[in-house]
Amino acid sequence: MMKIKAAIKTTFVVIVFSVIWVSLADAQLPLSVACEPYGSVTINGSPASDNMLVIAYVGDIELARTTTDGGQYSLLIDLDDPETPQREGYQPGDIINIRVNGNPANPAFEAFAGRHRRDLEVVTLSVRLETWGRIKALFK
Repeated sequence: MMKIKAAIKTTFVVIVFSVIWVSLADAQLPLSVACEPYGSVTINGSPASDNMLVIAYVGDIELARTTTDGGQYSLLIDLDDPETPQREGYQPGDIINIRVNGNPANPAFEAFAGRHRRDLEVVTLSVRLETWGRIKALFK
């Protein structure tokens, strides 16, 4: 009789443990709710130099910032907390715009949860000062 009770207890514990284990393994929770874009940054076709400021915006609200390192960037944009009045993160459906040293980077992208590669390209129009001086001289 004691052997039967012990076997029933052991079986019960194993079943409970198995159910818990399977339900935890089956849970489909995201690894992260933060939006974590990363990738390369090119400026006029060349890799970005180190320590260039990279800022993520939704509209004109700054959400995150970092600097380039070896022509690469990595941002961590938190999910917005709806319990607070201020906007401190992204909301699903937001379009994230990134600026590198104040210049718009392409492409803009829809906010996402998790870590995804988004390579950025910045195209700037740079006019040398001596050229600008010659242009001004033409109109005197």
